[in-house]
Amino acid sequence: MQKDDIIIRKAIVHILDYQKGYLGLSDSFLELGPDLNDFIRGHIYKLISSDDMKKCKFDEENSPIYAMLETFEEDNEEEYVSVSKKIAECIFDVMCDSGQIPSADFVMASFQVESTVHLALLKMNYKENFIHTQPDENQNDIIKERIILPPESSRLSEAAVINLKTMEIRLIEKRYEINGEKVNYLSEKVFFCHADLPAKKKLNILTKAIQDINNKYDDRDINAKMEAKSILQQEFVENQEFNVNEIGDKIFGNHAEMKQDYDEVLERYDMQYDTFTVANESTVKKLEKQVLLTDTGIEITIPMEEYNSKSNVEVIEEPGGGKTIVIKNIENLTLK
Repeated sequence: MQKDDIIIRKAIVHILDYQKGYLGLSDSFLELGPDLNDFIRGHIYKLISSDDMKKCKFDEENSPIYAMLETFEEDNEEEYVSVSKKIAECIFDVMCDSGQIPSADFVMASFQVESTVHLALLKMNYKENFIHTQPDENQNDIIKERIILPPESSRLSEAAVINLKTMEIRLIEKRYEINGEKVNYLSEKVFFCHADLPAKKKLNILTKAIQDINNKYDDRDINAKMEAKSILQQEFVENQEFNVNEIGDKIFGNHAEMKQDYDEVLERYDMQYDTFTVANESTVKKLEKQVLLTDTGIEITIPMEEYNSKSNVEVIEEPGGGKTIVIKNIENLTLK
């Protein structure tokens, strides 16, 4: 999906300024000129193309937000304004209970991708910066001032995107202290939803589990470890997803003890039968190369495509315990 595929339908903003004790609820929609439209669309695109967002499922019996949106008519302007106010009030009430959650402008924007309408709930936390002032004609000064909205180039740290057709919710959030305990307040106190791990976190868990298990067993030589990373990369290239169980079988299927360790680690994260994908190419960029580091500090980077060819790179285990790396068919060599 491209940024231009996102069509903003309508938006409204409410002010959640806890520091000033002010909840400013609006009765009218934003006038979506070209600049504001691009600003909101840019933030939405950054969110939905990020692998840091969690997929969540509403607790349908206990979530007041779900109850509001289950019968929500996005075309009904009066209902749209009313629902946006209620959600803003829910967030502000939790902010008051915490005393640590940053003040923000809260934007509720509906948008369309192809024929599906979504709802973006954007908590745009206030930023601070220095600006100049001119108290009188012959004096300039610099003071710290709050900037209301984060720039489009940044990514929001607290927001939700809800598919109004399926009621699937994707969420990015931060933990804050409430009544002496740090909690994910958006998922636990506002939306009442059960959050899955974000794809980026899942991939980190998966790669670390494979690496730790390979390092645990002394009989696993460097070639086996490199092959494990290659299998992981090829799984994504061929299927555009990571099937955790299949990957475990391919890497450790002939080693019962290692496969058991793998299953136990992934089970702790409830990932042993998970299949997930990533939205952003940068998330899997670390799988695109093999990086070897010798005990003398020499670092060798091998593109995965070159490694997978199996013809030009070879790591030989020497009888005495050392290793020899052979790189063949070099047509040109330059100094970087």
